Amino acid sequence: MALSGSAARRYAEALLALSPNDRAVAELRASLEKLAPAFDRVTVAGLRDPSVPMKERVAALSAALTGEPAAIRSLTVLLLENDRIALVPQIALAFGDLVDRREGIAKARITTAVPLKEPEQRELVTRLERESGRKLRATFAVDPTLIGGAKVQIGDHLIDSSVRAKLVALGRQLAS
Repeated sequence: MALSGSAARRYAEALLALSPNDRAVAELRASLEKLAPAFDRVTVAGLRDPSVPMKERVAALSAALTGEPAAIRSLTVLLLENDRIALVPQIALAFGDLVDRREGIAKARITTAVPLKEPEQRELVTRLERESGRKLRATFAVDPTLIGGAKVQIGDHLIDSSVRAKLVALGRQLAS
């Protein structure tokens, strides 16, 4: 997540403030999430190349973003002109975080010892939402060292019900 005072966060907040309704917010979020991976090191270096006149760089960027919301096109041109085009991926993350927070959605990172199938993931998320009383946006990861069970991180709260954690706790208990 972007720092509260970061430039990316401020751009994301401004973009959210300019959004007239929830539909526009959803369109902006989808656009940012789609575009963020395109602004990798190579693309950013090309857009920042001082040997290419700014007018040509702006024209190329505008042509590439045809079909995207006007606010996104304007933002990226502004970022390019202010030599901050590399912020696009961070702005996308910060915008998503702001929208989730506004909608009361918490991020959850669920780590299991083995990959879960889609129905198992949905069932686990539904159970966690019911128990936490919050809507969750979950990402899943696999860590075979857990042996079994799962680790669930919701915001700052960590629930570690892995076999590994239980074995470590048992070892500490036996050692004392």
